[in-house]
Amino acid sequence: MKYNFSEKIGLGTWRLGESDHTKQNEIKSIEHALSIGYRLIDTAEMYANGNSELLVGKALKNIGNSKRDQFTVVSKVLPSNASASGVVKACEASLRRLGCDYLDIYLLHWKGPYSFDQTLEGFQVLKHRGLIKNHGVSNFDIVELNKWSDAEKSLGLQGSNTLATNQVYYSLSARGIEFDLIPDLTQKEVSLMAYSPLGAGDLVRNKKLCELARTLGLTGAQLALAWVIRQPNTVAIPKSVSKTRIEENWSSKDIVLSKDTLAALDLLFTPPKAKTSLAIL
Repeated sequence: MKYNFSEKIGLGTWRLGESDHTKQNEIKSIEHALSIGYRLIDTAEMYANGNSELLVGKALKNIGNSKRDQFTVVSKVLPSNASASGVVKACEASLRRLGCDYLDIYLLHWKGPYSFDQTLEGFQVLKHRGLIKNHGVSNFDIVELNKWSDAEKSLGLQGSNTLATNQVYYSLSARGIEFDLIPDLTQKEVSLMAYSPLGAGDLVRNKKLCELARTLGLTGAQLALAWVIRQPNTVAIPKSVSKTRIEENWSSKDIVLSKDTLAALDLLFTPPKAKTSLAIL
């Protein structure tokens, strides 16, 4: 495996920073997550037009800059900024907002107008300058992944200098990637980041899921997250600003599901039997 996540549960920050009235609570929530053991935090320049990165940066500063190397900080470049020079400028702006010297992983948010060669050239400049450690993509299906791999080969990139991860929507209510994308990622030795692992909020309210979870002494959210991270080399990045929910999500990292429980979940949420379009939120 070219990049191994030591984390199983990270913190997502989509929709954070959208209101001045809630930002102080959001900063405290991020700080709380980091203080109880979260080590991966995911953000993007798109989220709240950069305000999400600002909140993450303030939380990291409050936790202490000396602890920066303990955390895996992930951000994403918008496709409209993904030219060779645009990637560099966008990353520099993200780092200023985050108050960080480097990103652990920098992702192309989704396929856009620029060739993958151009985006990769920008990523290589950033690596050479020490501004990013690893690069990845988001919302890529197999066709895009193959084209990305071809672009890496054309630039002579090899081993740990190739794609680290693909961040996609994966949850009990969105299992399509199990049919072909997850096997392809495994074959390519590319890690999986699962965004919205609790669905669009629907899973925590699913009566049948919650009933099954109660028989196991779990909440619906814990069961749903434990199910996602049963996949090898996968990290789930649920978003929450509730300290209770943040703790609840974190505790799911140690849950191991039995074959009977997995079978019961398959009855509730049918595995894919054919290729489907990549689900995107």
